[in-house]
Amino acid sequence: MPNALLHRWITHAERRAMFWWQPKDGRINMGDQLSQVIVARTLGLRDLELIDKPSNGQRLFAIGSVLHFARTGDTVWGSGINGKIAAGAHQFGMLDVRAVRGPRTRQTLLDRGIPVPEVYGDPGLLMPLFFPPELLGGGTPREVVVVPHFNEPPEKYREFAGQLVAPDCPPVTFMRRLLGAGLVVSSSLHGLILAEAYGIPAVYLDWGNGEDRFKYDDYYRGTGRSEWHAGGSVAECIALGGNGEFDLGAVQRGLLEAFPYDLWTQA
Repeated sequence: MPNALLHRWITHAERRAMFWWQPKDGRINMGDQLSQVIVARTLGLRDLELIDKPSNGQRLFAIGSVLHFARTGDTVWGSGINGKIAAGAHQFGMLDVRAVRGPRTRQTLLDRGIPVPEVYGDPGLLMPLFFPPELLGGGTPREVVVVPHFNEPPEKYREFAGQLVAPDCPPVTFMRRLLGAGLVVSSSLHGLILAEAYGIPAVYLDWGNGEDRFKYDDYYRGTGRSEWHAGGSVAECIALGGNGEFDLGAVQRGLLEAFPYDLWTQA
C-alpha cells in the first residue's frame, strides 16, 4: 500500500475511534491535535493503539470544547462544553462519561439527565508524563512568552513578535518553544494548560479573542481554583502574574484511573 494511502487509512481508522477537531484548511491547531497525541500515549501504556478500537460507531471525546459534535453513546474523557455554542446544538442523548474538564461542564450534562462522575481535568495536563521537559530540551529563557488564540490575526500580536509562540504547530514542537518562559500570557486555553502542566505560571489574556469565558472558568474550577484572574492587556497580565498552584499529580492520577481502556478491550 503506498505511504499516502496507508496514512489516510490510519487517520480514517483513528477518527472512527475518537473525535478531534481539525481546521478545514488543513492547518494544525495544537490544542486539538493534543487530543490524538495524549490518547495514543495513554493507550500505549497498555500496548494498545487507536486503531485497535472495535468499530461500533461510538467515539471517544478527550481534549477540547467539542461536545457539540458528540452523538448519543459516545464516551467522554476530559472534554468540555463550548460556552458560545447554543444548548440546542447539542444533539446527543445519553453519553458514557468518565471524566470532564470541569464542574461547569459536569453541571451542564447533569441538567440534561446524563450521569457524570466528579472526575475533573483536561488530559493535556498529562503531557509532561509522556514528554518530560528534560527530553524536550531546556527551551529559550525568556521572562514572558505570549500565546495567541488560534483564530486571532497575527497582526494583533505584531509588537510581541519576539515573545510569541503560536499554537499552529504540533504539541511537542509547541512545548519546546514554550519551555524556558518565566510567565506565559495566553489567550489560548491550551497555552495556559500546557504551561501550567510544565510548572510555568500562566495567565489568561482576555482582550477579545471571540471565546466565551465558560471554558476557562471550567478548567480553573476543575483544578480546584474557583477564584482566578485574567488581564485585558499583556501588560496587565504581567502585573497580575500566574493563577497559583494546584495539585497537578492528583488531577493526573484521576484522569489516568478514569481512562476508558475497556472501549479497546471489549469483545
